[in-house]
Amino acid sequence: MNDTHSLNLNISKTAAVVEWIQQRIDSQIYKPYQRVPSVRKLATILDVSSFTITQAYEQLVATNVLTAKPNSGYYVLPQVTQSRNLEILYKEPVVDTSWLVQQMFSDVPNHRAPGSGELPVEWIKNDRMQWAVRQVNQDIDSFIYNYGDIQGYLPLRDQLTQYLDLLGIHTSVDNIITTTGVSQAILTVIQLLLNVGDTVIVDSPGWYWTSSTLQQQGYHVVSVARDHQGSNIEQMQQVLEKYRAKLYITNSVLHNPTSYNLHPARAHQVLNLMHEYDAYIFEDDLYAAFLPDEKPLRYANIDQFERVFYATGFSKSMASGWRVGMLVSPDRFINQILNLKTLSNMTSPEFGERVIHRLWTHGEYRRQIKKVQQQLYTAHERLRKALPKIGLIYPEHTQAGIFIWVDTGQDTGNLALDAYKENWLVAPGQLFHPDANVSTYLRLNVSTTSDEFLKWLGVYLNQVNNYL
Repeated sequence: MNDTHSLNLNISKTAAVVEWIQQRIDSQIYKPYQRVPSVRKLATILDVSSFTITQAYEQLVATNVLTAKPNSGYYVLPQVTQSRNLEILYKEPVVDTSWLVQQMFSDVPNHRAPGSGELPVEWIKNDRMQWAVRQVNQDIDSFIYNYGDIQGYLPLRDQLTQYLDLLGIHTSVDNIITTTGVSQAILTVIQLLLNVGDTVIVDSPGWYWTSSTLQQQGYHVVSVARDHQGSNIEQMQQVLEKYRAKLYITNSVLHNPTSYNLHPARAHQVLNLMHEYDAYIFEDDLYAAFLPDEKPLRYANIDQFERVFYATGFSKSMASGWRVGMLVSPDRFINQILNLKTLSNMTSPEFGERVIHRLWTHGEYRRQIKKVQQQLYTAHERLRKALPKIGLIYPEHTQAGIFIWVDTGQDTGNLALDAYKENWLVAPGQLFHPDANVSTYLRLNVSTTSDEFLKWLGVYLNQVNNYL
């Protein structure tokens, strides 16, 4: 490239200097380990202030483009080469939990991501979000410089107490602790109850993140079959008897990945086993907001926090960026959980908790959720009609949650790889079982399963069946 000294006038001066330096690193004018011009010299060359150059250099250091050496200057760090990037890009992926999570955070468009775990932004976007942020920002000096309440923002905890009371679940603000999402709540209870090597029971199928995280941390994960009524009671008893498991992690309402609800009779049977074998239930109610006004049974309804830890959050219904969750604990564990929170991350960010509280108590949020519920219902009705056209059956007993659990009759691990090669993101059934055995099931997100994908899936299954 021609080494001109002109800057991009369409962006800020600092951003223009960053761009100018990066272009010269990319074109090898400044090579790895080479010193770039001093702050004063570059300011003279580009006719900007030394302050602007310093800001630009600090940004480049923060992004690992440059490194600063005391009393020496700034030097270029080796950059990842394009050939290495291409190698990563075209390497045949291994379909596992890490692969799926990485794909979830990629830029795959919604209409090409039937395996996504999120609703499209336009479904949950609330026009009052900026209003809530501005409202909280007005009071920021009153709380931002302090650690805050270790249990979390009190008005938010009080709001959850009132919400649970409407569901027939009775607790108090003293039993509620805020967390950075339901995932942190799970990790906290695991740390509280278990030692490495202890057995944890999960649903099969069940949320892939839970099984993978437990296994990586050295816990023994055993799955119990889950159907439209709940966990298989005979298997549950066998596992409790054989392994003396201490914890069972589950969704009772709009179960992930099946969107089934818990049956009352099965709930009573499971709780009786928890008492008999001195075990506990972690009830993940993350999808509660998507359920209409009907009130299906949860374990916490029956148990009232003797053997049940209950958690919910807002990443699905409000915004994934607000990592705000809440954990309700039995009385005897509150102090221990507070100790664990203190020793890990002290307090959870109060700013986010205040924004969530503003939105939750604002009428517009409830109206927004009603719209989402209607959209989910419509999406389910659409798939109820569309799936038989490509030879698949809409699963009976499915509730109007985010997901459906569809039997394709084919190994969905292979299907996921073939789909990936054609830029589709799907969630194969093997990921929802701890043993990762071959599965013919596919978890479909009803909000992102496009007509285009269904057409591709129909052609794919037809070709595979004809080949066989």
